[in-house]
Amino acid sequence: MPSRRAPWSPDRRSVDDPDAARALTDDRATDGPVQHRGAPHHAAQHRGPLARRALDRGVLDRAWLRVTALVLLAVAAAYQCFWRIGADNIGGDEATYVKAGLAYVHGAFDQNREHPPTAKYLFGLAQLVGGPGAVAPRVLVASLVVLGAAVMFVWLRAEVGFWSGFAAAALWTIAPRGGAGARLDRVALLDPVMVFFALAALFAIWVWIRTDRWWWVPVSAVLMAASVTSKASTLVLLPVFVLAPVLFGRWRALVVGGAVWAATFVVTVVALYAPMGMRSAVQYMLTFQSGQNEHGHLISIAGHTYQFAPWWANWWFLLRGVGAPVVVVLAVAVLLAVVVRPGRLVLFLLAPLVLLVAFYSLAAEIALPTYYAAWMPFIVMLAAVGLGQLGRVRPRWLTSSIAVVLVVVTLVGSIPTARTIWEARATGVARLLPLLRHEGIRDGQVFFGAITPSDYDQYVGDRGVRDVVDAPFVAIVVGRDRRFPLPPEVQELLTSERSSFERVRLDRVVAWIPDGEIVRTSDGGLTVRR
Repeated sequence: MPSRRAPWSPDRRSVDDPDAARALTDDRATDGPVQHRGAPHHAAQHRGPLARRALDRGVLDRAWLRVTALVLLAVAAAYQCFWRIGADNIGGDEATYVKAGLAYVHGAFDQNREHPPTAKYLFGLAQLVGGPGAVAPRVLVASLVVLGAAVMFVWLRAEVGFWSGFAAAALWTIAPRGGAGARLDRVALLDPVMVFFALAALFAIWVWIRTDRWWWVPVSAVLMAASVTSKASTLVLLPVFVLAPVLFGRWRALVVGGAVWAATFVVTVVALYAPMGMRSAVQYMLTFQSGQNEHGHLISIAGHTYQFAPWWANWWFLLRGVGAPVVVVLAVAVLLAVVVRPGRLVLFLLAPLVLLVAFYSLAAEIALPTYYAAWMPFIVMLAAVGLGQLGRVRPRWLTSSIAVVLVVVTLVGSIPTARTIWEARATGVARLLPLLRHEGIRDGQVFFGAITPSDYDQYVGDRGVRDVVDAPFVAIVVGRDRRFPLPPEVQELLTSERSSFERVRLDRVVAWIPDGEIVRTSDGGLTVRR
């Protein structure tokens, strides 16, 4: 009876891997001499060196080691993704998305219309289950990170090998990715949701072209629709879905599957946008985003403030967020993937990386510390492919050892992130109101200088002001953001009446608490009135 095993499975060697094909040939060639009827049984024991090498698969292929590695990875991933996930400060963008999400599931769609709705739908649903606030949406985002690691593992295990899939899952869940909180995918932002759905959509289209199971086509389209309706940046990836059948020369599949994919994608996008009014929402989003691109967005990079981000800004944020040692390892591993027998899979993963890098570096006029998250999964997967390819180059004991060392260097680079997660707590402005209550100050306006409004709005609400004409104030809080310099009136007050203030450092901000009330003088300055 013919085998009913799926044509695309973890046991199938990649069509792109010459070494895998050679290994299969070696395995078949070293199964021992053909046993002719009547030949002595002990003849099967006389095997050559190739057979002995095939029998001795090596320690990395032993089941107990693989199971142990997966268990350890699961524990480490659970820690990096979920431990003390509610302790970090709530960022301004995060607070906006969380509040909008809760409003969306209650039928109010007037908030944050400059971005698509799907990620915020999910944030709202998470709050219906886990309670209002940022914790439940953060748990949702962390769960998507783990699911993304599972997708990477299954994908690369089938195409390259177990340890390549393991490396991808480990790099994705454990390696540092700073930019917001202890790690940017421990925060309820739109980017991690967009990234997960795009990754899953590309995986689905790859499985379709490798298995001919037609139902993967609409699954891929629905997932991609969820990605672009979480954040529109992944629209640039649409050509990649045409690339898969082209790489395999599947022209009929390209026409028929492409039509099914496109129809499903459009219907899903319309359905997801329908509750908030697609036409008005898309028009508002395009107007807002084009305005940002035209007028820029203040951002501090390497001690300088830019209205329009330089093309290399996102790479600078990547270097800061991931760390130089890890970036070097990833760069070397990606280079290995491209140089050491690149195949269809490498080309398929390079395409989204190139498109996203081009969009964020050349087309977008603004940059934020979290934007590089969009292309990180493809860097991670290419790096894992490169490490897997390196382990196949002979002598395997040496190249496998080098691959293991590169992975270990990356995991060691995650130790500072792990320490930050262990020590996670409310910082800065999040500690201000408890301090003021301790000082007996329960109401009154607080002046904020050198701090972006999104950092304090969710903690102090309308008590926070940043214009001296709004005096009187009960306190002054000064940060380090050069985009919002301290007014000269405030600088003069803190210098001339220093003895009238108690100065309290709250991590990266300083609270100046007067022994009276800060009021305006007749000449427009400020003074402390007791």
